[in-house]
Amino acid sequence: MERTRGHRRRKLSVAAGVGVGGGEDRLSALPDDVLLHILLKLRDGPVAARTSVLARRWRRVWALLPELHFPVGTDPDRIRAALTAHDALALHHLFVAGIEVTPEIAAAWLPLAARGLSGVLHFKNTGAMNEAPAGERGTLKLPCFEKATKVVLDLHSIGLTLPPSGVFTRLTDLELVRIQLHGPCSLSDVVSSSRCPSLRRLSVCSVRGLDNFTIQSESLVQLELRNLHTLQQLNIVALSLQKLKVFLCFTDPLNQAQPVANISAPQLVTLDWRGAYDPSSVLFGEMPNLQQLTTNPLCVYGGDTVSARNHHSLMLSQHFHHISKLILILFYLPVHGNERFLMEEMTKLPNITILGLVVLACGHSFGASSFHVLKMSSGIRELTLQLVTRRDSKAFVCQPGCICAEPSNWETEDLVLPCLKEVAINGLRGTEHELALVERLFKWATMLERVTVIFHDSISESNGEEFRQLLLSFSRPAICMKFSHGGGSLSFD
Repeated sequence: MERTRGHRRRKLSVAAGVGVGGGEDRLSALPDDVLLHILLKLRDGPVAARTSVLARRWRRVWALLPELHFPVGTDPDRIRAALTAHDALALHHLFVAGIEVTPEIAAAWLPLAARGLSGVLHFKNTGAMNEAPAGERGTLKLPCFEKATKVVLDLHSIGLTLPPSGVFTRLTDLELVRIQLHGPCSLSDVVSSSRCPSLRRLSVCSVRGLDNFTIQSESLVQLELRNLHTLQQLNIVALSLQKLKVFLCFTDPLNQAQPVANISAPQLVTLDWRGAYDPSSVLFGEMPNLQQLTTNPLCVYGGDTVSARNHHSLMLSQHFHHISKLILILFYLPVHGNERFLMEEMTKLPNITILGLVVLACGHSFGASSFHVLKMSSGIRELTLQLVTRRDSKAFVCQPGCICAEPSNWETEDLVLPCLKEVAINGLRGTEHELALVERLFKWATMLERVTVIFHDSISESNGEEFRQLLLSFSRPAICMKFSHGGGSLSFD
């Protein structure tokens, strides 16, 4: 009986703002901003909401939280109740994660979020991709977020209907991932300047139902389109666009028509076009500010079909006569014995000062291909060599007499790179093929001043020191050598 009375006294004391045992409740006496900082550390919306039972003072504190996080497993009724009770004007960041969320569940709280959210919405739905084709589990109606600044929707297999009216007045960032779009309103309409007047960054990845996409924006600065396999037509009119990335688009095997694209972006600085390209149907307007270009991977060896693909990639690089930085990706397909060396079909490259060379050699010698590229760009001042290792690299073994040893003239032919001052090598594993090229590179670059080497993270400390001493023996006293071990990736952006 006495225990029950003591428990009741403790509850009344807390509710009255008095500490247990009759002392002062110092926690509740703290300023609101301090209490909010404490609640933010919880990173859990439902838990933060339950603090309202601690004391009368706490009932209003949690509702002022600028961030609410609802992790996987949160009851959707709790999400709805929390958003209903929360001060909508205070909410700046809402994160909701779920597994196999249905449109009906999401529709219960999404309109509440749109009502007052003035910052970031991040809704991530996960699940087994193969359980149901995209869109078969229903369609979610997206409300208009008039005050939000960033919206990230990764919907897994939920279909999405875009709002036919309303203006996303403050929206600067929009990311759409794994979505099946449904009409009648199109994405082209929503991201236009009339409805997204502040949009600066747009990313669309693995979205279906987007066969034709037109962007007319005066504010857009960055645009990324990834894995839009069924895309057939792309039209971009973006006067402020500075960075454009198109990756694995126009690749639908059921559509044999040429891709159609018309890009008008006079302020573009960086272009990464790793999708289908045909100069007769993919048109680029004047881009006087373009500084960096990345094209489709070039296969080093192959037959006529591979040669044709290479040709289109080379035509894209040759479309631009003067750029600061060119990123070329050299890829080695499995060798079956009837391939030929295709790099000699590269007869011209733009005038560049920086070359980024990404090599996926799959165990083969890449000296001949690298030599040919360097010969085509002998005026470069900086070289970044990224050595990429496939996860299944052990399955690729270069056999004696392999075609990758030809042509072998790169090992003896003179090459002078008189302007090359800086070299950065990332992912060095110290293989015979790698070291052979690096040794020759020191001889070709007669004015070299700085070399940075990042070893592959599989290299032990002892092996790294051994390779370091070997590389120093290739060098000259005037060259500043820097080494780092394990991890890290030199940026090509």
